[in-house]
Amino acid sequence: MSRLYFIAGASGSGKTAIMKNLQEILGENIAIYDFDDIGVPDNADKKWRQESTEKWLQKLLSDNKDACLLGQIVLGEILACPSAKQLDKINFCLLDVSDFERIQRLKKRHTYGIDQNMLNWSSWLRMHHQDPQWVQHVLTESCWHGLDFSVWDHLTNWNRKAFVKTLDTTRLTINQVAKFIAKWVNQKNDQNAELIPNSPYKIIVDHEPNQVDNDAVMEGLISFNERVMGEPRDEEFSVFLKNDLGDIFGGIQAHFDTESVYVEVLWIDEMLRKKGYGKKLLDAAEQEAIKQGCIFSIVDTLAFQAEEFYLKSEYKPMGEIKNYWYEHSRLFLRKAL
Repeated sequence: MSRLYFIAGASGSGKTAIMKNLQEILGENIAIYDFDDIGVPDNADKKWRQESTEKWLQKLLSDNKDACLLGQIVLGEILACPSAKQLDKINFCLLDVSDFERIQRLKKRHTYGIDQNMLNWSSWLRMHHQDPQWVQHVLTESCWHGLDFSVWDHLTNWNRKAFVKTLDTTRLTINQVAKFIAKWVNQKNDQNAELIPNSPYKIIVDHEPNQVDNDAVMEGLISFNERVMGEPRDEEFSVFLKNDLGDIFGGIQAHFDTESVYVEVLWIDEMLRKKGYGKKLLDAAEQEAIKQGCIFSIVDTLAFQAEEFYLKSEYKPMGEIKNYWYEHSRLFLRKAL
């Protein structure tokens, strides 16, 4: 059976803009279609969109080839179409963008009718593709008679019906968005992935992960931690050693993490080492941490780096990973401020 991919989003999210780049990246093996190619009448409304979604499904299923359909399509409407019964789980990606950036993009291309309703629609789409229960009447009231919303209107998530991905395009170029979508499509086609028995999921080892997937993992962990510990404080700051010309000869990169400061990087130019400059930098970072309410300073270092320096600065060993880097151990130290 052919694989179908639906890429949607409200106006200004980047659907149309990426089509050429996406086709170039994916090549001729996957057809790329614009939803509006079906022909948009002057009086196009919700009923027209919903009926046109069914017509597109009929075409894609009839063609029986891998394809991407981009446009003003809605996951709940796809699933409610009669032809959706012929599909396995739907592959659906919602392109999203911040409200401000959306308006700037629409103004730049002189889109007619820019108003708050556009933002309301994009906001509703954002919620709909996370929560099937969200304000369903937006789709169901005055809808096209051919739809059957009962196939999903009782669901609390889309997991049984669709693989749903959301991509924030606010800070991405057109080509970056196209590459992300192409990678998403290709991963779905990855026949070498390890399928998990009796599960809709698979294990994929990715040596070139995109930032969106990495962010999803990090955000998932942060969300879990916040439910247990509350919202953490994570503020970065730096301390620099400079001359009168502004040249940098040393510095610290650190961040506050709840009640501790974590010194991630400490570097001093070789010609200035063992002259007390490192201690002055560390003292400055610790004093700033105290001002911010921290009660501990935490560092880690490799055994050949700065263990002696930290011990002389009243840091106490807290742990060690032996042979962390070949024969070199990684050491963890902490100081009560």
